Amino acid sequence: MTSATGQKVAVTGASGHIGFNVAQCLMDRGCDVQLLGRRINANIATLVMGGAHYHAVDLLQPATYASLLSNIDCLFHLAAANTTDLKHRARILESTVGLTATVLDTAATNRVKTIVYTSSVVVLGRSRDPQQLRSETDRTAVQESPYVEGKVAAEQWCEQAIANRNLDIRRVYPAWVVGPGDLRGTPPHQTIQQFLHRGQKFYFNGGISIADVEAIARAHVDTWLRGQPRGTYVLGGDNITFRDFFTLLAELSHQAPPRIFLPKWAIVLASTVLKAGLQPLGKAPPIDPAYARSVVDHYSWYDSSNAIRDLGYEIPCARESLERAIIGERRRQAGTYSLGQPRRSDAITHAEPAAEALPPLLITGVPGWLGNRFVDILINGDRHGQLPPPRRVRLLVEPRNAKLLDLPANFEIFPADIGDPVAVGQALTGIHTVFHLAGAIYPPQIATLYRVNAQGTRNLVDQCIQQGVRRLLYMGTDSICGHGTPSQRIFDEHTPARPYRHYGRSKWQAERYILEQTAAGNIDGTSLRGFWFFGPFAPPRQQDFLDMMHWRRQLVFGHGKNYRSISHVDNTVAAFLAAENAPATYGQWYWIGDLKPDYTVDEIYQLLCDGLGTPFRPLYIPPWVCGAMRTVDAVMGKFGCLHPTLHGIGKFSFDIAGEVSAAQRDFGYEPVISLPEYARSLATSATNPQPVAVGSPR
Repeated sequence: MTSATGQKVAVTGASGHIGFNVAQCLMDRGCDVQLLGRRINANIATLVMGGAHYHAVDLLQPATYASLLSNIDCLFHLAAANTTDLKHRARILESTVGLTATVLDTAATNRVKTIVYTSSVVVLGRSRDPQQLRSETDRTAVQESPYVEGKVAAEQWCEQAIANRNLDIRRVYPAWVVGPGDLRGTPPHQTIQQFLHRGQKFYFNGGISIADVEAIARAHVDTWLRGQPRGTYVLGGDNITFRDFFTLLAELSHQAPPRIFLPKWAIVLASTVLKAGLQPLGKAPPIDPAYARSVVDHYSWYDSSNAIRDLGYEIPCARESLERAIIGERRRQAGTYSLGQPRRSDAITHAEPAAEALPPLLITGVPGWLGNRFVDILINGDRHGQLPPPRRVRLLVEPRNAKLLDLPANFEIFPADIGDPVAVGQALTGIHTVFHLAGAIYPPQIATLYRVNAQGTRNLVDQCIQQGVRRLLYMGTDSICGHGTPSQRIFDEHTPARPYRHYGRSKWQAERYILEQTAAGNIDGTSLRGFWFFGPFAPPRQQDFLDMMHWRRQLVFGHGKNYRSISHVDNTVAAFLAAENAPATYGQWYWIGDLKPDYTVDEIYQLLCDGLGTPFRPLYIPPWVCGAMRTVDAVMGKFGCLHPTLHGIGKFSFDIAGEVSAAQRDFGYEPVISLPEYARSLATSATNPQPVAVGSPR
């Protein structure tokens, strides 16, 4: 490995997939790494804490970074929008050719010695003949998306700059890249994620080239240190057919391989019909017809012989690359992909278990929406940067999920089933407080609701009593009270329990047992009941709901005038922390939501659309449809089955709202973020945690 100790380099796009790995590789080679970007995320924070220097700049505004390029030995330009989006052409062109021209021109003006520019194999095109590998001299004849169009135009700009200004711009063309460091989810990882979620029943002719991101990153650095001036290098991968690709994914993820062959015409026809059907809603089909025409029956296979000869480029086998990618996508599914990564410099000190202001804590329900955000706040603080006091935390985790977590030293992962008395008893050893967040919400079988929610909670409480753990706070639900009535549209602290369906009954049984054991003097239990959740670490179903705000018409089940209260996850975390040491809460339950209890569904949609910059054009689905879905949901329940969409639609038109005055009175509950504030934040962080400032590396 060639050393570059002490040489000064600049990297754009280090917050992204390849850019992060390139910056890490440069640091491993001893370089002085300057990161140029718009905002901090977990990748940037990790690099800064490893010794890189971050500069907040606008790459389209040279005045914000031109001086930073003085005395730079090499600029690595990787910033670009990697997307198959067909709608936002102007924005995508600006982030590809516009950005490239601006950054590279600024670098040339400031006499940067060498520029390594990350192009893409989409510039080289695809072949109909699997024997004809594409190389550096090939160019695509089809520009099926704005991203391809922008990358082709950026390539032309580079060629003109080299010819007219004799710049040392070295270009690399990565193939279909997978591997660690992809926080956003690039198209290759999205494809793997979709396969893990839905499987793949059919295959088609053609092929792709699967490259490993760490090998790609090393080749970037070697393009600078070992490559030819103004050289071009294809960084291809393992060239495999689509059938082999899907079969390999199936084998590695223990799913059924595709059995049905679909010809190109059938895929193009199906995608055309789907596009026509979804277009009135402003929704895109799973695959666009233009993309299907370009990819199916074509081979995105590439010749990397120049990179192998000049750079020592090595291509791992597809199995090895995909195996790691699947683990990463399972973590993404669980919301733990970047969980545990500090986004602030003082989080490193905070994570060290030396000084403890509070006694040990056990949390159930990680991975999970609320549990993940709870852990994230304990590491990085809330959206205002406020860090809770340091403490040791033990996580009671389902054994199958234990490998999905990689957390700082003060977090202990304890694999155990919540229904196992012996294991739960062991997990409670030395614990002072339990935050019980675990719960089944939409399992396929209703029996799971009672096994996890009711019986699991009973087992946890019994083991707390045996181990002498007194303090337990429980995550309840609005479904314990069901829905409002004409005489009481908004719940208060005196509203009697009227559990809605099996989920509500299972959670009510759990809450009732906690409060009964508290009344008997065996534990000090409190239940905090939440409403409609919003906030970071949301699962796919919530992201699907937010994506609907971008449709041409947003579906509203009911008349839109019914009340719905909101529980932002940050407010819920704050409530648990505030109530932990409040004796007035022992044996009580509380509503935890926004200060405004009576948002209408129309108001919620309007706020979300405003935050996302889209017009609110509701398409009202009559309330009788909700009633019909409730009937179907009830019938399915008789057979022990639960469908999340039917269940959700069935109760969508109800009033489900509650006021938080009891929580304010007994433990000083104050929401840290309102729904309007959350909606305004959507423009920059739809479902990811807000980045916080990173200081100097330690």
